[in-house]
Amino acid sequence: MKTVKFVILAVVTVLTVLTFKDVTRDFGAQSVRPSAPDQIQTAAPARSERPYWQARHETGNLEEYSWWREGGVPTGALNIIPDPTGSGRGSVLSGEITSVSPPGGDSHRLYPALLLPECYRGSYRSSFMVWADIPPSPERGWFSFATYSNKMDWKDLFGVNLGFEQGENRLVLFHVPVFSKGIYKRISGVPFPMRQWVKIDVQVSPGGILLLQDDRLIAEAEKEWGPGGVGLCEAHWGTYGEGKNRRGLILNDDISIDLDRPFHKRPRLVRNGSGGKP
Repeated sequence: MKTVKFVILAVVTVLTVLTFKDVTRDFGAQSVRPSAPDQIQTAAPARSERPYWQARHETGNLEEYSWWREGGVPTGALNIIPDPTGSGRGSVLSGEITSVSPPGGDSHRLYPALLLPECYRGSYRSSFMVWADIPPSPERGWFSFATYSNKMDWKDLFGVNLGFEQGENRLVLFHVPVFSKGIYKRISGVPFPMRQWVKIDVQVSPGGILLLQDDRLIAEAEKEWGPGGVGLCEAHWGTYGEGKNRRGLILNDDISIDLDRPFHKRPRLVRNGSGGKP
């Protein structure tokens, strides 16, 4: 009987040791798992399978957008056209400048806009493809590829512009950290190529704005979001440039918006109106 008790006690002891080792191994694995670095908090969420909004242009018209405009003085044309670059992209958005705005005239505004019924509050990501054939600097003046507002009626916003640094065309961030300023950190001096499709990603969060070109981080900036916090109210792409430009062609495709939380209110539609000045 003593022998049996001894065997049972030995088995129980072994099982207890093994169980303790398993628990210790699991606990140790959790304790050494690295925490996410602080910079992760500045990035918007990864792209979902189904974006909040997307314009693919395959309908052949501008109905995917809330609103569009050719104004103020007609200086070009805004259309959905078959891809003229031979890249097989199907239909694309085309904004072409054909003449200089008259002295004192408006900027070139050949673009469609996305208008939300109320401001979304939270982080977001925007992605789009762009192909540009525009004059060299300084002949061209300024050009903007995208604008995103943080307040209704474009009262606070930032832009993704084409700049000129160290003899090269480069993407830059503008109206950061406040309107009319352009203070940002250059991460990579990758040039922006003309007459070539380029993917641009904009990641927006309380920590600031990240700008990527062909999946490579090239610039980041802080932004003063105001009391409402970071958010998205309106956005536009297309062709937006200084009035002195006499020519220029910008194509867009696969424009999308991803949000980091549910937002079930769909973009508002504005049709057959002059529409102000986004």
